[in-house]
Amino acid sequence: MKDCCGQEIIPIPGRKLSVHTNRHPNTDGSSWGWIEGCTLNVCWSNNSRFTRKDAGAFVFEYNKSFKPTVKSTAA
Repeated sequence: MKDCCGQEIIPIPGRKLSVHTNRHPNTDGSSWGWIEGCTLNVCWSNNSRFTRKDAGAFVFEYNKSFKPTVKSTAA
C-alpha cells in the first residue's frame, strides 16, 4: 500500500502503528496526518487517494497481526 505521496508504507519491525491527525488542516480545510511507527514519514490526507479512513484500516489490520519483538533481559 502507498501513502498520499505515493511512497510505500513500511512499518518498523517490532513496533505497533498509530494514526495521528495534524491540528492544522490543508489549505482547502481538509484533514491530514501521519502513521507513526513507519520507516519513512507516511502521510494521509482527506483530499487524496489515501485518506484517514484508509490509514485507520491499514493500521488496524497491521496491529491485529502484530507480534512484538521479545528482548532478552538475561545478563
